[in-house]
Amino acid sequence: MPRSLDLARLKQFERPAADPQPQSPPEPHMARAPEPVRMAPEPGRWPSREPMRDGQISIKAPTDVIDRFRRLCKDDRRTYSDMLAILMNAYEQKG
Repeated sequence: MPRSLDLARLKQFERPAADPQPQSPPEPHMARAPEPVRMAPEPGRWPSREPMRDGQISIKAPTDVIDRFRRLCKDDRRTYSDMLAILMNAYEQKG
């Protein structure tokens, strides 16, 4: 069962009508120089958190060539960039 509201306790949060004694400002604390931040050494086994640098190109080609490339990527379940890398590597090995 919920407790009843104690209104007497709420009165302590009311603002006083007038404060007869002005409050003195708080004493300033001794200013400290900030402590240097110590960086933990980075372990060599963790990969970099830097984002990969990506680029973008637009290729204008006949629709049938573009459809053929998309179908090739879809059939092999590869991204366009992966398939492009595979095709370029195969071309370089051939020549």
